[in-house]
Amino acid sequence: MITRRTVAPFLLVLLLGTAPIPSPRTPATEKAARAMGTGDFKTALNELRPLAAKGDPNAQFLLGMLYDAGKGVPQDAALAASWYRKAAQQDHLLGQFYLGVLYFFGQGVKQDYKEAARWLRAPAERGIDQAQFYLGSLYSRGDGVKKDHSEAVRLLTGAAAQRNTSAMGLLSTELFSMSRDGSHDDQDLVDAYAWSHLAAEYDPAQAMTSGRYLIEKYCNEDQKKKGKAAIAEWKRRWSSEPKEGGSR
Repeated sequence: MITRRTVAPFLLVLLLGTAPIPSPRTPATEKAARAMGTGDFKTALNELRPLAAKGDPNAQFLLGMLYDAGKGVPQDAALAASWYRKAAQQDHLLGQFYLGVLYFFGQGVKQDYKEAARWLRAPAERGIDQAQFYLGSLYSRGDGVKKDHSEAVRLLTGAAAQRNTSAMGLLSTELFSMSRDGSHDDQDLVDAYAWSHLAAEYDPAQAMTSGRYLIEKYCNEDQKKKGKAAIAEWKRRWSSEPKEGGSR
């Protein structure tokens, strides 16, 4: 099941500058960002409101996040969507991403997968793993876009490579399905084996729902060997780089 992650922890990651995506922390919003980081949302709001009213997309985005999380203001997804939209229309990548997520779940706006895909596309192409995951799931199901397993795999692989465990789980299912339709070689099954096991190892929730045991039944010994080698290779890569993605 795909669920929407709360924005509050992600908000702090953004403000601390440790996320692998563009930070909304700019000279104009620096004071507000510092206040948000310390939980002083009253000061943050006083700083952000005039900037947002003047059209600063970073301020608009941060104001949207405060309404989204209900920090310093009553939680209001519709107002959050309004501010995200103002930022998104100025090509603000994070504004586009969060607006796309709201359309995906129908929070603050009427659920609309086509609009979700529209706003998620640029963030996904820029490498935001959550955007890749949500957009990949739309291509997997054919919601708001024409069903396209190859595009789903491309997007989900991008997210899984950043250690997004939800993407790993869905990717393994997608690859397994492709391996069973007879139109693909056994590399799909090998990759399904690898991603299903990685998802289960890194995420307890995925361990409970993973199809790894079913996938294993369809793998011969050579495919299992190749799958284990792929697992080892991904772990080697991840051990030499900072963590970028994660459970979603």
